[in-house]
Amino acid sequence: MPPFDEDERKSFMERWVAVWNTPTLSTDSLAFYTEDAVLVDKAFDRTYRGHQELYASFRATEEVLADIRVTCHDLLIGPAHAVAQLRYDATVREPFACLPESSRGKAFSLSLMCLVEFAEDGRIARGTDVYDRASVLQQLGVLPDSP
Repeated sequence: MPPFDEDERKSFMERWVAVWNTPTLSTDSLAFYTEDAVLVDKAFDRTYRGHQELYASFRATEEVLADIRVTCHDLLIGPAHAVAQLRYDATVREPFACLPESSRGKAFSLSLMCLVEFAEDGRIARGTDVYDRASVLQQLGVLPDSP
């Protein structure tokens, strides 16, 4: 494994975040992941394995959401891991999962923590996303607001 370079790793993570703000997310993002990478979405209890499943997930995101904007508020960088505190904003283009037709055209924002584990080649071997699904469903009118 090459020596750890914190600035290089930080730059990699910043480029990884930036790709979410491009219209070519599904194709450009795969370069950041190993071929056998695992991505875990804790809020929806879904796991994607390998480039084929990652591509399908990213492509579905592009199809059902519009105006995707991801910003990074904080990064904790280590030799084998990184933690990114992100803000994810989007508009529902096509209702999906448990969303009703009334969610079409509604915007939502969420705070997201992503734990990234790096492979020896510096790419992402595993990512775990954690966020509050209920707050998204409240913003979209699926669940009532909390008291």
